[in-house]
Amino acid sequence: MSGMDELRDELLDLRDDALDYVRLRWDSLRLEAVDRLSCAASRALGCILALTLLLGALMFMMFALALWLGELTGHLSLGFLISGGVLLVAGVVVHLLGRRMFAGRTVRYFVELFFIDNTYRHDARK
Repeated sequence: MSGMDELRDELLDLRDDALDYVRLRWDSLRLEAVDRLSCAASRALGCILALTLLLGALMFMMFALALWLGELTGHLSLGFLISGGVLLVAGVVVHLLGRRMFAGRTVRYFVELFFIDNTYRHDARK
């Protein structure tokens, strides 16, 4: 009968070890998800900040172009109309080519971020 008790104890220990493993694995997955999401969020915020600054600079350059063209043509409104047309053409080109220009890069970035193990990426941040 003691053999059955030993087997029962070993099975209970095995169950406890398996439950501990599942809990630790779940915690590990959650920590990895938090790490990768925080990395993505910080990159996204950096891109948003850079884009905001670039758009501000573009706005001032287009304003200066409009004033300059207005002086050249003798009509300030014509300078602003030409500058607006340049932005409109640029917007159409980005819209037409945007999917090819940005979609592949975005997909590759998220695949690398969430599916490829970049252990040295984490070491470089420390």
